[in-house]
Amino acid sequence: MTSAVQATFEASHRFLLWWGAELAELVPSPVRRWAAREPKRSVLSVENDQLVHYEESRGRLVRHREIDLQSDGVSQNRAMRRLTGRLGRFVGVRLPREACLIRRLELPAAARRDFDKILQLDLERTTPFRRQDVYVDHVTEDDPGGDGKVWVRQVVVKRQILDPIVQQLAASGIKVDFADCWDDSNKMGLRINLLHDRQSEPSRLRHGLRPVLVLCLCIVLLSCSAVMLGLSKYANALERLEAETEVAKDKALAVNSSLRAIEASLTEVAELRRLKAARPPVIRILAELTRLLPDNAWVTSLRVDGGVLEVTIVAQTASELLPLFVRSPLFNAADLSAPVTYDPERRSERATVRMTLKPAALPVRSGGDQEGKG
Repeated sequence: MTSAVQATFEASHRFLLWWGAELAELVPSPVRRWAAREPKRSVLSVENDQLVHYEESRGRLVRHREIDLQSDGVSQNRAMRRLTGRLGRFVGVRLPREACLIRRLELPAAARRDFDKILQLDLERTTPFRRQDVYVDHVTEDDPGGDGKVWVRQVVVKRQILDPIVQQLAASGIKVDFADCWDDSNKMGLRINLLHDRQSEPSRLRHGLRPVLVLCLCIVLLSCSAVMLGLSKYANALERLEAETEVAKDKALAVNSSLRAIEASLTEVAELRRLKAARPPVIRILAELTRLLPDNAWVTSLRVDGGVLEVTIVAQTASELLPLFVRSPLFNAADLSAPVTYDPERRSERATVRMTLKPAALPVRSGGDQEGKG
């Protein structure tokens, strides 16, 4: 059961490292370098047969004190443990530049996963060192090479140089987690770990998962940015929709006002038509009076008030007029509204007749008119 769990753990570890290496290429190199750095660690630099204690945090070094490797005192060992073993911090050894062999090679960028094997074969082919006699690690330079290649620095340190220091620190109760060398400026360490083969499984897993965690953080940030952009676009679209809705509402109100004005106009037109249909037109009334009156009678005044017609007529005999109006299809109930007056000079009578008007009827068109229009 234990072997099955261990095999599953190793397979998961390999998958996570492979997946992280694949996805790490999507992360910019400055972010990858930042993720590769330990947050805070203690560095014991070998200088003139002494250990100089530094604290390193995000590429910044702070020098503390010197520790004599030849001293075997209890106070010296206690100081080393107090300075380097606090809070489970990573502890490493930094060798001087002259103790390291640095080879610079140009390799194809597509073979990045196989750099360890390629460099190991080239090391055994071109140098007298064997793999079991040295500690080896490499770092890829930021400056790209030509034709799809990259420059790689391989750092080689003899075991007989590093092992005594590691063993002496282990004897003092200090576990060494990494080992590297000073860079060209002697101000920072190279981004290597000569003890990566001896590193414990949890430490390697944590170191390998850090770029994956950074990438996951980037994915979360990008997802949040996408959500925020979507919400921002939704809010902007909602604002535009509200503005367009307000404009459409104003237009609808304007159209509604126009429709009400049109309805009022149509009501007035309908009322005018009703009034027009309620009584005959004046021109027809005049034509009917002209038809009914004899040649020796004429109309001096005419007034229409609603459905009542009042006319003043001058004729030789006013009593003959009332029967004529009663027979008309336009008039009803013809009566004298004032006494009849006699004009001796003209030998005529003046009579004021009041009649009620019948509703207007459509004129009957003659057949000749219909044929002509047809």
